[in-house]
Amino acid sequence: MMTRLLVLFLLCAAMPAASAEGVSGDSPNIRVAISRGSPSLRLGTSARIYVLEVKSGQKFMLLANSAYSISASGDTISVAGQELTSPIKLLASEGQRIHLGNNFYKGDILIKSAGDGKVDIIEYLPLEDYLYGVLPVEMSPDWPLEALKAQAVASRTYALKNMSPGKDYDITDGAEMQVYNGTAKINSRIRDAVDSTKGLVLKYKGKLITAFFHACCGGHTISVSSAWGEDIIKPLSGVRDPYCSTSPHYRWEIYIPAGDLLRFIQSQGSTALKLKAVRVSQKDKFGRSVSLKFATDRGSVTAPLTLVRKFFGNSEFRSTYITGITPAKGGFEFYGRGWGHGVGMCQEGAKFMAMKGRPYKKILHQYYPGAAIMDYD
Repeated sequence: MMTRLLVLFLLCAAMPAASAEGVSGDSPNIRVAISRGSPSLRLGTSARIYVLEVKSGQKFMLLANSAYSISASGDTISVAGQELTSPIKLLASEGQRIHLGNNFYKGDILIKSAGDGKVDIIEYLPLEDYLYGVLPVEMSPDWPLEALKAQAVASRTYALKNMSPGKDYDITDGAEMQVYNGTAKINSRIRDAVDSTKGLVLKYKGKLITAFFHACCGGHTISVSSAWGEDIIKPLSGVRDPYCSTSPHYRWEIYIPAGDLLRFIQSQGSTALKLKAVRVSQKDKFGRSVSLKFATDRGSVTAPLTLVRKFFGNSEFRSTYITGITPAKGGFEFYGRGWGHGVGMCQEGAKFMAMKGRPYKKILHQYYPGAAIMDYD
């Protein structure tokens, strides 16, 4: 049964929401958007926690081992029927975790109305604690420790580079930035990888780099310019990678029916009813395909490969590194190498290097040439 909110007015001064520039101990805080535009959510408590109405500074206590529903309407947020002014904050107890949806979180949770009866949910926590939640989902906890250390430095750098005090949050929890699932899968090896590299980041000419990483490069990483048109810096200029060739993700293939390819080019404005052929139209200097050309009964259509991958799914159409396209019964077979955008550290290559005894600093120098490994201060 849903428990009722215990209204314990604590006569305390109003408490402002935490800032990304705040500090917990000697670790900067980060704000992670763990949900945006959620219609409602369920909160589980393993211990007593407090709800702070940020505007008034009033606190309310929630019972331990209970379940609560949270929803929004206008500028108010309802917690088990109690109407509070947006935003509110769930204050985590020391050593306790807050259960939201399918994940557990140990930081404070800000919940604010996002309009149309929806809420945005942002976790505030120390950066190093955040990394504990990133590593086991971005790189398997079972991988060699030196690879995990390299990932910790890259992820710490990426997070700090994305600190945005002027915005509502610094980073999201999805694959569009780096995946974070709260405290799931944290073990002693993950803690060791983060703690033993504490504070270390990658800088070039004194500035943090955007330390991109991906699953498998297929033999050569690419420049940030080739991927997204950004200005090239040496650490993100692309390097030959002899280390990921044994990965199961090194090669891929996907069959796409001609009808599905027709639906794609029709979504781009074509009126074609028959597909005759598909070929790579343009490649970059790293051998990655930039665009595809489709021969149809209504002429040819050229489309960026990034749009093709988005249409058919990046998990299926794994990279822009196409090595062949051949006609097959009722469609076409696409062959390629690697998995992901190809910029920065190849995680499969890092794993192999670590298995061969390479320390994490050598791994980082392989994939971010010219970058200095130093404290973020």
